[in-house]
Amino acid sequence: MRIAIDTLFERGDNQASSAVDYLVNLCSYLPQAGPEHQYFILVGRHSAHRYKHLVRENVHLVDCVFANDYRMLRILTQQSLVPIRLRQLKIDALFAAGNVCPLIGQFCRVLKINTLHHFSAPQMLGRAKSTYRKVAFGLSARAADRIVANSSATRDDICSLLKVDPDKVTTVWEAVDDSFMPASDEAKQRLIERLNLHRPFLLFSSTLWPYKNAHTLLRAYGNLVRNHGIQSDLVFAGRTDEISYRKQLDEIVREERLAKRVHFLGLLPNREMPALYSAATMLVYPSLSETFGKPLVEAMRCGLPVIASNASCIPEILGGAGLLIDPNDAGDISKAIYRVLTDDVLRRQLIERGRERGQAFSWKESARQTLNVIESSFEEWRPTHRTAAYVAAHR
Repeated sequence: MRIAIDTLFERGDNQASSAVDYLVNLCSYLPQAGPEHQYFILVGRHSAHRYKHLVRENVHLVDCVFANDYRMLRILTQQSLVPIRLRQLKIDALFAAGNVCPLIGQFCRVLKINTLHHFSAPQMLGRAKSTYRKVAFGLSARAADRIVANSSATRDDICSLLKVDPDKVTTVWEAVDDSFMPASDEAKQRLIERLNLHRPFLLFSSTLWPYKNAHTLLRAYGNLVRNHGIQSDLVFAGRTDEISYRKQLDEIVREERLAKRVHFLGLLPNREMPALYSAATMLVYPSLSETFGKPLVEAMRCGLPVIASNASCIPEILGGAGLLIDPNDAGDISKAIYRVLTDDVLRRQLIERGRERGQAFSWKESARQTLNVIESSFEEWRPTHRTAAYVAAHR
């Protein structure tokens, strides 16, 4: 088979993100899972640098000029230039990893839908972007031959919100890099010194969108400081894309008189995150909506006990290895944190369960399952689409 992988939905800059991590690892492990196939990675000119090290006899980069650095041009490219390039390359199947796929062209389409926040949190995106996503995701879902979801909860949302036949959607978990493991004492100490974190700390790791619910976590933490005098600080690791929300969080910090106890680190390099997880007391993750929740897996693999929301896919990903809370109840969050701080037996149990659960998420297995979906989809697609146009395109 000749398989194309669309990476154009991500920007070409050096800013880290879970989506970039997914793309690079998938493009690395797919050829290992199926070395008999030819792989064509669709890249923009500013994003090609991420994938150059993967080029080999059966892995090729395809210049599509525009990635998401120029969003409107990227959208036009995916719907016009990409089908032409796929015809030129005699592509059998396209794995569209970023929510949309071309609506024209003679090839099998496997679409990965990563987010449906335009339904669950439209205010985060704005009216124009939410409207575009509803239209583009819906048309792409209908055009796709198969759809990949990264959790069963996301699969259920795809089926209900996009009106997709459940038989058309397959769940394939994502994974995290093998570097996420307990860090050495030396690595932890270096990071603590650099970040000036000289007290024990609770950790929240993710981009600070409103639906991540950091405001409720701050209220819960304020309760613990006032009522129990806990000595642990609270650390937020992740960029803030919505300035108004960061101002709301800063206001809560002032109201709760926590300025010396709460630390906003911003986005740290991926290489430093294992040491940060390993140095923390626990991960507290009260998110209201997730499609996968990669920080949960990162924390478990680093030996960190996890307290997390009982919403969306989070219970599925934790698989009984974390302590679940009602994300809308600051008191419930406070009680869970206090339990883990004071109950050594519970803490050890969460660490042990988390380490075991974390091993279920590997890139090798994720790539193998993804390739199985692509191969089976193409085998189903080929007999009914072997038209004169297809035969002509593949001569």
